[in-house]
Amino acid sequence: MIDKNFYLENLSAFDILIEDEDRKQAETLIFRVFSILQRDKIWLRDMATEEEIFEEEVELLEEVEEELQELDQKYNFGFEAFYRRVQLELKKIQSKSDLNVDVAENFAEDDDFEDEDLDFMEEENDEDPDLYEEEEEDDLEDDDDFYDENEDDALSHISDEELDQITDYILESAKTRFDYSEFLEEFPQVDELFVEENVLFPIIAGKAHEETDYEIAAKMNAAFLISGFQMSIEDLQEMIEKKGHELGLEILAFGIAADSLQQGANPAEVLQQISQLLKS
Repeated sequence: MIDKNFYLENLSAFDILIEDEDRKQAETLIFRVFSILQRDKIWLRDMATEEEIFEEEVELLEEVEEELQELDQKYNFGFEAFYRRVQLELKKIQSKSDLNVDVAENFAEDDDFEDEDLDFMEEENDEDPDLYEEEEEDDLEDDDDFYDENEDDALSHISDEELDQITDYILESAKTRFDYSEFLEEFPQVDELFVEENVLFPIIAGKAHEETDYEIAAKMNAAFLISGFQMSIEDLQEMIEKKGHELGLEILAFGIAADSLQQGANPAEVLQQISQLLKS
């Protein structure tokens, strides 16, 4: 589960980038290492069985954490401040009980999540595949957005249903971070599904994949024009920047999920990991 080469390669790459004074790329890379470290710590602490825990891996994570702390002190990345901000945002969300009550209750009830969602994901699909042929074609575009085409082999162990479970969970969490009903009113020409697939999802996926606000806005604008709805690139960039701050936890969860799945992690375990992050 724990990829030693990932840490060694990325920490070495960080050293090269920082020596070349490429602070932006170095910071992007080190935050990715930080995010994967949090995922691996959750797995090791809450999910791994005794047979899956190796002393070498425990020591590796401890060494990586120590190195990140040293880098944080030297370059002032602000890892601790980031976590404090996340916790403050979570407290704000918990106080907004009038927003998306059903979703909030689902997040609060861990037993419901484990019994229903995980059981669903672990079930084998014995039904006629022809019944899902049309649905799979509809989902193809979403899957291409979630992962690059050259990652197909790494994700061959994952079904469309399992991918949908993960993306839907992140999207439902995102809707609790702000007044989603009011947000929908900003797009009267299109329906809620359009907003979810062409506004909310691209922001989360784009930010997780380190796209610029302009790149995300350009993709949104193309979808809007096809639907006969127009917004200026400037307005879209302003909205993307704002939502990027509000959805920081979902963006982090999306990135962790993508990295985990590409490394061959079980989708049910990935869903449980990001649920702990989004409900912590």
